[in-house]
Amino acid sequence: MMVAKDREICDLLNSHDERGMKLLFEVYYKSLVSWANTFLNNLEVAEDVVQEFFIALWNQEVHRELRPDSLSSFLRVLVRNRCYNRLTKRDVFTRFVSVERVDCMFEEYDDTKDRIVAKVMDEIALLPPRSQEILKGVFIEGMKYREVAECYGISISTVKTLLGTAVRRLRERMGRDGFFDFLFFYCR
Repeated sequence: MMVAKDREICDLLNSHDERGMKLLFEVYYKSLVSWANTFLNNLEVAEDVVQEFFIALWNQEVHRELRPDSLSSFLRVLVRNRCYNRLTKRDVFTRFVSVERVDCMFEEYDDTKDRIVAKVMDEIALLPPRSQEILKGVFIEGMKYREVAECYGISISTVKTLLGTAVRRLRERMGRDGFFDFLFFYCR
């Protein structure tokens, strides 16, 4: 299903049709914000980075070069790079980590994490909207069950039930290794 959407997005964008940008936004915005948040640990900043990314993507006409088979990973790499740029501008790395360590991090980086998180985000996107919200609140934003319940006006037991169902679905669809990847990246 995602491949068909990616093909449709790329076809529209390659023909400079604005509907492609709208569809790209609808399909990828939430997962890219969650992805950016894994680097920035600030949801508002992550939303800003992704919104700025979409604007730059359209204005710089990079969208004309997109290919369906690599769209998801391409978007995630560009957003990741924007996050690193944002962190560098804020001088977070030089304040909290030695410059040698930063160089080492970039040298050792491979796209394994990108692929794993992209797979996890794609699977989360297949969950019902309320389950996505609960999962995002608990695992990505680190909220307590009580906070999630208050935020969505539901009981704590409903939060637990929805979360349990969502986690069970992820485990079934992703398999053992994929689910462990989810736990590794979001349950620390």
